[in-house]
Amino acid sequence: MLSRVGSSFYRTAAWRLALRSTLVFAAGSAAVFLAMYFIVARTVRERSDSWLTGESETLRQVALNTPRDALYDRIVEEVAELASQEVSWDGGGRHVEGNTVFFAQIGDPSRPPVWVGPHDSAKFLDALRAMNIPQGAPVSLRVSGWREPFRVVALDMRPGDGRLYLGLLDSGAVHLLRQLLLRFFLGWVFMVAFGFLLTLLGLRRMLQRVDAITGAASSIRSDDLSSRVPVGSQHDEVARLARTFNNMLDRISSSVNQLRTLTDAVAHDLKSPITSVRGSLEVALSLEDREQSSELVASAIEHLDRLSDVITTSLDLAEADGGALRLRRETVDLSDLVHRVAELYAPAFADRSQQLTVTAPAPVLVTADVSLCTRLLSNLMENELRYAGAHAHISFAVFATGSSACITVEDDGSGFAPDLLPRVFQRFVKGRESEGHGLGLAFVSAVAGAHGGRAVARNRLPRGAQIVVELPVASADQEDRQIPDNLLTSH
Repeated sequence: MLSRVGSSFYRTAAWRLALRSTLVFAAGSAAVFLAMYFIVARTVRERSDSWLTGESETLRQVALNTPRDALYDRIVEEVAELASQEVSWDGGGRHVEGNTVFFAQIGDPSRPPVWVGPHDSAKFLDALRAMNIPQGAPVSLRVSGWREPFRVVALDMRPGDGRLYLGLLDSGAVHLLRQLLLRFFLGWVFMVAFGFLLTLLGLRRMLQRVDAITGAASSIRSDDLSSRVPVGSQHDEVARLARTFNNMLDRISSSVNQLRTLTDAVAHDLKSPITSVRGSLEVALSLEDREQSSELVASAIEHLDRLSDVITTSLDLAEADGGALRLRRETVDLSDLVHRVAELYAPAFADRSQQLTVTAPAPVLVTADVSLCTRLLSNLMENELRYAGAHAHISFAVFATGSSACITVEDDGSGFAPDLLPRVFQRFVKGRESEGHGLGLAFVSAVAGAHGGRAVARNRLPRGAQIVVELPVASADQEDRQIPDNLLTSH
């Protein structure tokens, strides 16, 4: 069991991330601790060297001023012993235990050297003679049998009197530095271990939230897109990832629902025309009257044209929703285009006893796809033919306002049903008595949006409907402008 837990632990990224960050922290903190240790050690050494320099100069002056008689060695030894007893590092006049001081004066080989210090003087004297110590500069001297080096200062005497040496082994300072290094090491180990633990726990907690996102993603099925990732109360990167993932799921769910609605509606709308076409063709084959057969074939072709229009419009709407609608932009006079489309539909409006008025006094240039804009205007005309009602008055107005070109369509018919108005530009949304496919106004909104504009619909008072389509004018230097509020008022 422990092996499985360990294997699971090492497969996670938490410990690797924690280890990497801990190694960086360990290296940085070790550098800081070592720097502090070397600063303290340097300060202690400078204090020892200062004492050695001062005392060696004092002993040199005493030696130079003492007559070279039988008492010379005795006097110099007593002064050196007094100097060794003055070693103190606490600033309170208390002697530090464990310090070792030696004094030596090596001169004429015929005379024994003056020595004050440990009993194994031969080892010290051999080490001093073997090392070329510079004048007045403290150096480290290793003596056989001693673990720590001595700090030694050498001063030259009068010719023939040789050199004076003063050495110090500050055992108290050495012990202090060892204790300091040990405590630094223990503190460093504790900090690194504690930091690794905290980092590991924090990363484990964060990655558990990532695992929750992974689990939610793996539980999503094509037939059930209702699962969402828990966001939590945090406002960090993982929470933003969860919110982004949920937003993506919302968009996918919306797209899937639209696709299902599209397929259901297309299947429903295509079933009847296909059945009608098949029946017409079967009847035409069974008839001997050529004229009746031709009428049935013409009716079948008309139904096929409607099917083709539904499929083409559905594909265009799908491309517009995906931002992939291909536009062949060119500069076109929107006023002239409205006049030409209105002329084509004038007989149809007359057949339904509807009065069509077009107000487009001045050219309004837009950069747009002429084919799509023509279909947009045709859909607006078809919508008015079907739903404005007989004897309705319908007006199309085209004008420019700022950086926008507006097409306003108004009628005095029954208007949009209250439950239909908020969804009038959605696909396959149509009234109960509608004979269309619910794609006309959806196509109008999609084409306007693809050109950087928009479409707005509302009911007029006391009755009637109003649709405003906005397209950017031909000037590319001006920003798109929203439809003015005064256009959405009743006339």
